[in-house]
Amino acid sequence: MSIYGENSRFKLIRCASDDDWREQRTKGIGGSDVAALMGLSPWKTPLQLWLEKTGREQPEDISERPYVAFGTTMEPVIGAWYKKEHPAMQVRRVNAIAQAIDRPWAQASLDYEIRDYASQTWGVLEIKTARNAKDWQDGVPLYYQTQVIHYLSVTGREYAHVAVFFRDTCEYQVFLIRPDKRDLKAVTDAVDTFWHDYVEKDVMPAVQHQDVATLADMYQDTTGAIEPADDPDTLDGLILSYRAAGESEKQAKEHKATYAAKIMELIGDAKGLETPRFTVTSVRSKTQRLDTKRLKEEHPDIYAQYTTETFRNGGLRIKEQK
Repeated sequence: MSIYGENSRFKLIRCASDDDWREQRTKGIGGSDVAALMGLSPWKTPLQLWLEKTGREQPEDISERPYVAFGTTMEPVIGAWYKKEHPAMQVRRVNAIAQAIDRPWAQASLDYEIRDYASQTWGVLEIKTARNAKDWQDGVPLYYQTQVIHYLSVTGREYAHVAVFFRDTCEYQVFLIRPDKRDLKAVTDAVDTFWHDYVEKDVMPAVQHQDVATLADMYQDTTGAIEPADDPDTLDGLILSYRAAGESEKQAKEHKATYAAKIMELIGDAKGLETPRFTVTSVRSKTQRLDTKRLKEEHPDIYAQYTTETFRNGGLRIKEQK
């Protein structure tokens, strides 16, 4: 079956296995990568994506996670549901990777293609399952919009339907995405810039606040000497900003703790209190923990048997030069 636009706008790559599919994804930018490289993903940063695309890290295999497995199982069901609810649309399963001919690093893992019988226009159908409908009350979340717009840039289609099943309400809804030229250009430019300027040139992208743990994993060797900074002024500025942020954080925590104490004082022995606007409860419980110090002292052999070595990020230590 020929796919509309195949061999003119894009080349279609069919993978024989999940491993082949994962291997092909390393050769370019897929739809789910776009939000990450644009700094819009709640799950992955540009640095983490760069580590994967340059082969420094292997992408995590999340296929066995319950919500992913559920989505995979539900995909043909939702596709059939869409087809039944939209008799004016031709629906064809693709289940392949479209690779742009003029931009071979741009790839799109397509679920379905659709055609409007009346207008004879072709589009893309993307299937999603979502935890709750609340996150979609203002439309398709931005991190999914970038994915679908990338699909349209690869295939040359003008529109996409996003069919989503909400797990909390068991409801089904279809959203239309028809980006303008500015949206298409923003996504296309971001993809091309990331691939050419960072992946191909092997230049690390700017780090974000979520990258502290990633950087700690990257630079685990601490056996080297303390060296003179290449750019002392920049480092001094960053250290002063770090200290100022820490002081603001400390003050904010103190303010928050003070308000918490005043609220707990009002609650007293009650489970909680309520006003016409709020209900507040004081969560109190007892817990048990292993006394590792005592275990090590009294049963060192058992302690050693169940002790494993892990890498810990100890943060930064800063002291003024005298």
